[in-house]
Amino acid sequence: MMELNPDSLPKLSVSGDEEHFWLLQQQYPERTLKHFSAWRFDADIDLSRLERAIKTVIETLPDLNARYQFNDDGEVHKVHANDWQSCVEIMRSHSDVEATEQLLSQQTAPWDAQSQPPFKALIIQTGHDVILGFVLHQILDQTCREDNLYCRVLSAYVGHSASDTPWLRRQADGEVLSPPASAPSTLPAANNSEVATIILGEFRGALAEPEMQLTDDFFDFGGHSLLATRIIGKLLSSHGIEVQFNDFFSAPSAAALASRAHVIAQDKTASATGLAQDVQKAPFALAQASLGRAYVAFEFGTIFNLPFALDFLDKVDEALFEQAFCDLLKRHASLRSTFHFENNDAYQQIVPITQLSDYKWFWPSHESQGATLKSEATYQFDLTRELPLRVRFIYDAQRQRQTLSLLVHHMAIDEWSLNVMMEELAQAYLARAADKAPTWETPAPSFHEFALREQATGINQQHLDYWTSMLRDATRGLTLPSPDHHASVPAKEVSTKAQWFEIKPDQDLTDSLYAFARRNNSSLFGVVYTAIALSLHKLGDLKDLVIGTSASGRTDPGFYETVGYFTTMVAHRVQFDPRQAVGALIENVTRLINDSMAYADVPMEQIQQALGMTAADGLLFDVYIQIHANNALNGALSTPDAGTIRYRQIDPDKNQSMFGIQFEIMENMIDGKRSLRLVITYRSDRYSAEQMARLSATIDQVFALFTTPDAASIVLDHIRT
Repeated sequence: MMELNPDSLPKLSVSGDEEHFWLLQQQYPERTLKHFSAWRFDADIDLSRLERAIKTVIETLPDLNARYQFNDDGEVHKVHANDWQSCVEIMRSHSDVEATEQLLSQQTAPWDAQSQPPFKALIIQTGHDVILGFVLHQILDQTCREDNLYCRVLSAYVGHSASDTPWLRRQADGEVLSPPASAPSTLPAANNSEVATIILGEFRGALAEPEMQLTDDFFDFGGHSLLATRIIGKLLSSHGIEVQFNDFFSAPSAAALASRAHVIAQDKTASATGLAQDVQKAPFALAQASLGRAYVAFEFGTIFNLPFALDFLDKVDEALFEQAFCDLLKRHASLRSTFHFENNDAYQQIVPITQLSDYKWFWPSHESQGATLKSEATYQFDLTRELPLRVRFIYDAQRQRQTLSLLVHHMAIDEWSLNVMMEELAQAYLARAADKAPTWETPAPSFHEFALREQATGINQQHLDYWTSMLRDATRGLTLPSPDHHASVPAKEVSTKAQWFEIKPDQDLTDSLYAFARRNNSSLFGVVYTAIALSLHKLGDLKDLVIGTSASGRTDPGFYETVGYFTTMVAHRVQFDPRQAVGALIENVTRLINDSMAYADVPMEQIQQALGMTAADGLLFDVYIQIHANNALNGALSTPDAGTIRYRQIDPDKNQSMFGIQFEIMENMIDGKRSLRLVITYRSDRYSAEQMARLSATIDQVFALFTTPDAASIVLDHIRT
């Protein structure tokens, strides 16, 4: 191994991304932060020529051969080494299995940033062919990608562009496979103009902005992380275009995103549309099973009721509304399912469409005398005998307005599903008002099919390891100072009784926070999330804080139009360094949130069990942050005569919570203006009104700090609250 004299080479500054991954590896030396890709070549490839091609690429991209050093001033520098041979290794293998083991061994080997390069090219001779493997540390993620390196190496090998060079199938972070018969004969080359046009089309459709242009910012038009997730899935499944989630923030226009996209071979063999469509009975999906066990633990109470309510500003035809909603029940089996909780034999059963008339789920105004939004919200379902929803109109004679109570049980839907429902409800209402049945653009596979597939697949062990590695030594829960001597009790002993309040920034502050987010390659959610974490850090003098949040749980775009409970809870460990600048904290938090999405299919219950926790220990975290973006409960129904029936959401009374402190970030675009509300619900036997008043004031101060010109460079230790 080469010995470096740190003084013999010029020291270079590192980027925020490099510092993040360097620090992460220092803090968790056992964590695998490297990934590999491999390609197979015929045995007659010229190995010395291939080695020279790799040398050329390494010299062109010197960061591949960098070393990272930490000086006495607390700064990280890098130097570019000159011995390209330290990045290349020629090996022999007797089988594909052995070659895979060699690659995995390189991937999981500890990385000494001061003496080892972050890149290794492995040329593995198997006797009948040659495998070229690249092992890259994540510190290189913003420098290059495996596909790009592959093209560069082949270009150097053949002496011209590699876009027409024969290739064989790449396999990332797994077994090296032989190429399938359907493999393309050429490496797909991204045509930036064509890719940008496709991305723009997805932007326009998702944002309902037909005039959006190639250089327009996705977030300026109301884009948010949930929509980005959906677009990423559709680009991959429908067009074979691979986009990384983090690129949405640093390259948020269609043109910029296209320059970072990769065109890959499409594999639709696992598409949801290829599944059977007649599943009537299924086990719970993994996250749904965890929710079901919690529902049993709370004695089948009302804590998992989702009490939505709408105030109609214009008259709505209740008979047509019932017809339209019935169309949704027919399309989405989860809305007409019963749920059964017999210990290890829990299951969900679809009610056949022919039997829907046997169930009462809709009440028009004239059947709702004496009913109130509160009485509906507190209704206790018997999910074994009833449909998991109640739709009731209530007429206010004094205001001469109709109010809709839409009560749905969480076992049947999540927030993504609510958006799907409201979009399709508008389509169905318009069709029924024209005396037609609605026609759907795409099929909606049954949630039961997803549950069957997920239970058969089980937990992804690599994803579970990601969470346990991050959270194993984290501080659990939250302790805040109590100036009013409020006696906080352990989380596992508290009730679910809660109170709530809100913080509502004015338009100027909202716009300033959004501008601050864009300057720091983050989202408004990421900035508000960071402000909450920073405020709690200052109040409690915290070294770290575990924060829960929700992830969509939709790993297959084939189920994007399906209504059901896919959502998983995930937990992020935010660490605070007094010497860290605000901008670096925002970058770290944003990356933590974005990177974790790839692993968010593991239920929190499974993570806590792997950490040695039991149900009696409660949740790992006491703080929960979630986003509600472009709320579908503020909108309008259309009529055939081009009229509109406007509706607005009525906030529910929040008197129960599973979490110690829950933050709901309400981000909307209304009449072209961005609005922001922060609704905070807290358990009254864990936290006092005085503590929450201090928290509210601190968040206000942090918001104000973020609007100052030099906010990103302010060190955490210098912030006074």
